[in-house]
Amino acid sequence: MKTLIFLSVFCIVALIQNSAAERCETISLEMCQNLGYNSTLMPNRIGHLSQINADLELRIYEPLLQHQCSKYIRLFICSVFVPMCSEHVPGPILACKGLCEKVKENCEETFLTNKGLKWPKALNCSSFPEPPALCMQQPEEIEQIQIHYFNPEDTGLGISCPPNTLPSAGKCVPACKSKQHFDPKEVATFELWVGISSINCLIFTTFGLITFIIQPKRFRWPARPILYLTSCGFVSSTIYLIRCIEGPYTCAGNLAYEKPAESLSCVGIALILLFCDIAYTLWWTVFCLVWFLSAVKEWSTEAIEKVSSRLHAIVWIFSAIPMFYVLMSNHISINHHSGFCEVTNRVLVAFQLFFMMISSVLALLTSVALKDVRKTLINAGRSPVKLERLFYRLLVISVGISVPYLMYLMFQFYHTFKLTLLKLLLRKSSIIFATLWVYSPKTYYMWRNLICFCRKSNNETQSQSNGMFSQVISTILRRGTEAPSGDSILMVQNKTITAEKKNTIVHVFFTRTSPSAPVARV
Repeated sequence: MKTLIFLSVFCIVALIQNSAAERCETISLEMCQNLGYNSTLMPNRIGHLSQINADLELRIYEPLLQHQCSKYIRLFICSVFVPMCSEHVPGPILACKGLCEKVKENCEETFLTNKGLKWPKALNCSSFPEPPALCMQQPEEIEQIQIHYFNPEDTGLGISCPPNTLPSAGKCVPACKSKQHFDPKEVATFELWVGISSINCLIFTTFGLITFIIQPKRFRWPARPILYLTSCGFVSSTIYLIRCIEGPYTCAGNLAYEKPAESLSCVGIALILLFCDIAYTLWWTVFCLVWFLSAVKEWSTEAIEKVSSRLHAIVWIFSAIPMFYVLMSNHISINHHSGFCEVTNRVLVAFQLFFMMISSVLALLTSVALKDVRKTLINAGRSPVKLERLFYRLLVISVGISVPYLMYLMFQFYHTFKLTLLKLLLRKSSIIFATLWVYSPKTYYMWRNLICFCRKSNNETQSQSNGMFSQVISTILRRGTEAPSGDSILMVQNKTITAEKKNTIVHVFFTRTSPSAPVARV
């Protein structure tokens, strides 16, 4: 218990110390002050870790700055060495490709060509982003938007918002599906793949959970963590499917939220997805750990079950701690591509990558141990067929879960549209592979018996009802010549119906408890 408390405190302190380095810092370079933004984020595009290092190399470009070959030269150069930073954007905001090309064209015409100089390779315009990616455009466009955005009443004509924005509470707010953030074709593509992947993933996870509910004793330790992996996938798939139906969580009607804190639902969804991601990582590590204990240390199922409560406590506590940390540190930003509020913290991604590497090592050690067990069985003259099936089953599931999820975590450092779509598909494919554990001959026979049992019960009930009806009719016709009174007919009918009801109830009772009914087996 003391070790657990120590590890918790250590992780919290490490997260706080590392995340402080990711926050925006005030621009200290005199040359790059009063440009419309006052905060920057290091390291910059060139790789300088501090503003002092950036200032030393910035002096190389003093001839361009002093000559003022372009009226945008100071903004452009400073955006390279001290890029703009916003607490609501996960990374630095660079200059747009159009601004770079405009500055390059002006400087080549008025200065570089006359001096026999070339445009610096470090400022290659092809490497700069362009809309719909978030970047700084030419100052004329920025000033026009800022006039309406911050002081909409200065026009004297009320609020006159620029394109792709709408008036709200005395200022212009970006429209929810504005081309400022993404292209309509990209929106349609993303919505399509979100729907397809979410439905497929939801089908697989639902089937796995229902199978476990019907036969829980089949999924004992060390296979039990698959249930929790499937549950995390089910929750995240449900959220994505609701997002596909209802629309982005980053919108309120036709307006996009300026800050994530303005939407309780958006922040809540971000925290739930974060919890599911970390729990998914930790439960996969636990899955590899218990199989390592079973194969290498020769732990029995009962021994693992004795420590299962501790494993539950560790996983769920360590999955919940980052939620509180993110709320306190405000590391939540809006992703306009996915329509979610997302947690932007590299330390948490590194935390997950660390545990994924540990699980990979445990999986390799487990595979080596299973091979040794196979050799022992062969030397003893016993058949290793069942062990080989288990080995290949673990191999397919391990590769299917770990490889896509590792790629998903690595791509968390990038936020382009294509990578956002790729991350979605990798995440869903990893969840689908986690559900493959339930697909076995036992599952097939269980579902077959269950379906046959339901059909047989329906057919028997229907045939008994028809037989009861025909028996009553034949009794009435047979005694019609005797002309019994109405009371006797009713008495005969009631006796017949009562007997049939008793037979039906007894039959159903014994059928449900008969050996042919599906029974949970280990």
